[in-house]
Amino acid sequence: MELSIVIPAYNESKKIKKDIFAADKFIHDNFSSGQIIVVDDGSDDDTTKAANSIVNEIKTKLDVIKLDKNSGKGAAIREGVKHSEGKIILYADAGLTVPFNDALKGIKLIKENKCDIANGSRKMHDSNVVRKQDIDRRIISLFFGLAAKLFLHIPKDMTDTQCGFKLYKGDVARELFSRLTIAGFLFEIEIILLALKRGYRVVEFPVTWSCDRDSRLSVKKSSKNIIAEFKEIYKEFNKRDI
Repeated sequence: MELSIVIPAYNESKKIKKDIFAADKFIHDNFSSGQIIVVDDGSDDDTTKAANSIVNEIKTKLDVIKLDKNSGKGAAIREGVKHSEGKIILYADAGLTVPFNDALKGIKLIKENKCDIANGSRKMHDSNVVRKQDIDRRIISLFFGLAAKLFLHIPKDMTDTQCGFKLYKGDVARELFSRLTIAGFLFEIEIILLALKRGYRVVEFPVTWSCDRDSRLSVKKSSKNIIAEFKEIYKEFNKRDI
């Protein structure tokens, strides 16, 4: 299997079909084999039903997994990675915030063995932000980005830890996500730290990104949980045997 695409989804019944059709076209146009994994993170709506309804309308293998309860984006992606078969794994936020064709830049970096992980970035010189986040979300994201560099030693030249468009060598993803403990918003920071501690090469590539204003994640409402996750990562990486 060349590529697995993992799409975490929470109450995305109105959008998930578009995500699947776009992922199917991308795989069919660029690879001889692929897999789409939709992980329904305990939705209250018909996300799982909507995803399963088009299984016979696409060419790519489709796996739909539903978690028993809403557990967080990190938990959803961890479950998707566990069921992946690809030599390369891409996870992409629902809502087509980044066009799948942008993944070709990261895949090229991995195939040329220039990295083990290729993270999409909204903040590089060649990145293109079509629709920005709301100001409160930008401020909170900026604050936690700076705090991660100051207290968690995220590399200073890393421009964007939270963009939901990342590529991994398959075996690297399966190893790292099996060790993931943070299920919520800051799981990506934990994955980056795990990768760097284990000597994996992490690079960034520019993407075209458009904010999904219909996103189910409210950073403002989740601030207390995010602070708790930050403290947990800080504590664990001061003592964990990586």
